[in-house]
Amino acid sequence: MLADAIAAERFRLIRDRTAVFWGFLFAPLASLLFSLAGDIFVRLAFHRTIPGATTDLANRAMGAVAGASGPVTALFLLIGAAAIVAGDYRWESWRLVTPRNSRLNLLAAKLIVFAEASAWSLLLTALAAVLAGLFSSVVNAAPLVGSGVGSAFLGQFAGVFLITWLEVLMIGALAALVGVVTRSTMGAVIAGLVVVVVQSTAAAAVQAASWKTLAIPAYAARTLKTFVAAPEGFRPDAGPAGLGLVMLLVWLAVLATGALVLFRRQDLTKE
Repeated sequence: MLADAIAAERFRLIRDRTAVFWGFLFAPLASLLFSLAGDIFVRLAFHRTIPGATTDLANRAMGAVAGASGPVTALFLLIGAAAIVAGDYRWESWRLVTPRNSRLNLLAAKLIVFAEASAWSLLLTALAAVLAGLFSSVVNAAPLVGSGVGSAFLGQFAGVFLITWLEVLMIGALAALVGVVTRSTMGAVIAGLVVVVVQSTAAAAVQAASWKTLAIPAYAARTLKTFVAAPEGFRPDAGPAGLGLVMLLVWLAVLATGALVLFRRQDLTKE
């Protein structure tokens, strides 16, 4: 039954082109266009290239993925998550679908489909960074160089990708929880964005790692990314990174479980 719910939710998302574009495609495409425009502007304004400049496509891709969970990108992810999770409140269609499957399966399917779409969005972000790097290399006559860590880059990139994806899944779970409580797509977006901005601001002001600071998702993720992306001989202590991973998983479990429990008990006779 869960597989049927996932297939149905995936089909609905594919048909909702507005949600797909604004939620999962716009941010990567906008970053690509902004980078291209910046390179063209600098080239036309200064009429010369920077001597000795090089282009590292690997670091560009990893940096783009690492920053894909910031407040600006989170806004568009919240739009996509709200459309998936809370769209049935807007269209008052819950009473049509709940008799066909269990509530647990229906909401779990929405979260799983969001996880799939966000993973593709992160991959598109990395691809956009690579394309922007190739364009910059040509326009600025900056030769391509390999990553300084060699084959270890694949492991670092995979680690950063998974950590960022975990952050994005938290954004989706947050949108689900707020969407269930408010029964509104706009409420899920606005309240979710406020939470993301507040915790990102708090994480930027924190320096020392402790269990209290690592309870801030953005700070825990930053600590994890620093640990994973650091060269083998220069990695910081693994203790804070491990605790940060536990905190992120706990937050994800709490938000997703809260959304599922509340939705299971919710009165949907008018939805």
